[in-house]
Amino acid sequence: MNFKKKLKESLKDFLKEEELSLLPRGFQTLGNIIILKLNQKLFNKESCIAKAYLELLPRVRSVYVNRGKIVGAFREPEKIELIGGKDNPIVEHKEHNVIYKFDITKLMFSKGNINERRYLATLVKSGEVIIDMFAGMGYFSLPIAKHSSVKKIYSIELNPESYKCLVENIRINHLIDKIIPIKGNCKIEVEKLSESGIRADRVIMGVFPAPKDYIKKALILVKDKGTMFHYEGVVEKDNFSVLFKGFNEIAFKEGYNCELKSHRTVKSYGPHLFHVVLDILCLKFR
Repeated sequence: MNFKKKLKESLKDFLKEEELSLLPRGFQTLGNIIILKLNQKLFNKESCIAKAYLELLPRVRSVYVNRGKIVGAFREPEKIELIGGKDNPIVEHKEHNVIYKFDITKLMFSKGNINERRYLATLVKSGEVIIDMFAGMGYFSLPIAKHSSVKKIYSIELNPESYKCLVENIRINHLIDKIIPIKGNCKIEVEKLSESGIRADRVIMGVFPAPKDYIKKALILVKDKGTMFHYEGVVEKDNFSVLFKGFNEIAFKEGYNCELKSHRTVKSYGPHLFHVVLDILCLKFR
């Protein structure tokens, strides 16, 4: 019997047939916490639903419900509330031997990006210097530092809550010697790094929507031998060329040649929409 059937069986005495049909098909697991998205018609039955999950999943200590969306410039969860178990939203989520510690009510964590987080580390060559322009809690910086022979990662983050988690995650993963956390606006911080003589082998621009306004400033990090940019965005179907065109036009005006080395789809983002990553090599005109 699959989990959905077990859940329905455990709730058949508490929910009507129509309500049973509205139970979620799945849930998000972060550490020993699960997060549900419930149909509004089930809101008055949350307690018994949470109890059923806790009984069926002994390792789970808390059940939360996500009532909102990801909002604001910092892409924060709008409304995540406890409906069963212990009231402690601080989770330690382990992925690819990396620990991410954060408050689920304050920060988002997309498990759909799991392969991309691991894959980037496989591209990094020994001795590279990396600038992670939108580091968050260390989504990309941590696995790269953990699984590659990178020389140094400069991880820039503006959101105070994300930055606090970034610093803590660097500590608990024992990566202080590899990652330098920087709190601030990456346009300003990138310029400071450039002025101090730092150039990057690789620049990570992993944020939504595609950070087009940051391309010009990011280009000052390009090395004489060229720099690889990992640039993310959302496109229709496989129309990644539109995303590259936008990047290339800005770079060309600033005096850089760009070559699209590869691209990949991370996940579906909506009807006919896809989250993609472009690997773009940039080189200053001679």
